[in-house]
Amino acid sequence: MDSNKLMDALGSFQQELPSEINILELRRSSVDDQQRRLRKLLKVSGDACERDFDRGQWQTFDDHTLVRLPQGAHAVLFHASGAVKLTSGLGEMESLFKEPEPKKQLVDRAEALLKTLGLHEQLGRREMLTFERLWQIKACAADRSGKTIEPVLCRAVGAFRHHVEGIPVLGPASVAVQLAGSGELDMISILMRSPEGETLERVKALHPERGARGIVQQLAEQFADSRGEIQFDCRDGMRFGYLSLPKRKTQRLLAPVYMATIDVTHDKERQGLVLAVRATEKSYLPLNPPGHESPPSISSKTAGQRCC
Repeated sequence: MDSNKLMDALGSFQQELPSEINILELRRSSVDDQQRRLRKLLKVSGDACERDFDRGQWQTFDDHTLVRLPQGAHAVLFHASGAVKLTSGLGEMESLFKEPEPKKQLVDRAEALLKTLGLHEQLGRREMLTFERLWQIKACAADRSGKTIEPVLCRAVGAFRHHVEGIPVLGPASVAVQLAGSGELDMISILMRSPEGETLERVKALHPERGARGIVQQLAEQFADSRGEIQFDCRDGMRFGYLSLPKRKTQRLLAPVYMATIDVTHDKERQGLVLAVRATEKSYLPLNPPGHESPPSISSKTAGQRCC
């Protein structure tokens, strides 16, 4: 492992760090409150794709709520985080784009849909939601002679990033909107952890070099017993921001981290790792190295219980 080369890549840090950063307490919502918000989302989403999402079969489990909707649509609510994933039920090759569209037009469509769903209205005065990235899902085919047809645009996915006090909340996309060919909603996922309003502490961020060294050390420990040559490539450099834990994990605070996506090549196999280390002297979040997470509980006292 060439730690110096990796340090150089991580060290190309361009973000401007605040002189101090707030440690914020997150809003805590009961399952009933989360389900009420999901009902509102289903109502506006159904209107957006001209489907009846008011009717559905609701089931509450220990850690999530499942809603089976008409025409193959469904929604999942994760109680630990309040995250939601809604799928409209369109078939994979249904409602394709008739022709390719410019990136800006696709981004405009995604932003217009967010406005229709009222997601910006749910943000507090210190929060905002900004466009981050666009993916295009395409399909192509070839006959036996090798003649191919022009790729067809099947879906467009717009990813948006949640910011609190001007600082990005890192982790999975805060909001991902998947559009079908007519611009209608095909799928939406939401993971936004909003602060309650209480600032618990004001702290100074560690120097980026300490963050880079922490990431390199974490990689060295993880691959200490590996044999053969290992190559590490840092994708997009190192980032600074608040961290949102995965949707199945509870979280009490927003605290800053340094994060990097590392491409690892070993024995001709390639994998991507997302690593995060704390950006403060004090540790506020459980940042377990990959492979050291506690196994999830498999108890299901209320499995299958209907909530509505």
